[in-house]
Amino acid sequence: MDYSVVDPDDLEYVADRPCDLRRLSEAAGMDRVAINRFDADPGEQRPLAYHYHETQEEAFVVCSGTLHVETPDGEFGVAAGSMFTAPPEAPHRAYNPADADEPASVVAIGAPPVDGDAVPDETDE
Repeated sequence: MDYSVVDPDDLEYVADRPCDLRRLSEAAGMDRVAINRFDADPGEQRPLAYHYHETQEEAFVVCSGTLHVETPDGEFGVAAGSMFTAPPEAPHRAYNPADADEPASVVAIGAPPVDGDAVPDETDE
């Protein structure tokens, strides 16, 4: 069996992103799901602007702080200990607002793990 323990703080952050991004599934050798940790200070968004995924389901598990997610149905405030999900083709933008009191730490899970699946969506910005 190939078990693994991954400490996100031991991983290099992904450069050129608007918040601290660490790729957990890659470090664990997982290839059927994408798992990443994001730490966003007040005023920072997750790595992608308003977008949707063509085939990927996405879930954000909030570890600390409050994640805000903008959607065509309104804005969701997702508190620590809660999870937000977006099905394929559902536009969303996750961020930590500038007036937030603290950083937001989030574990993002996407399946299947695909590259080039995110499509910018400007219809409801």
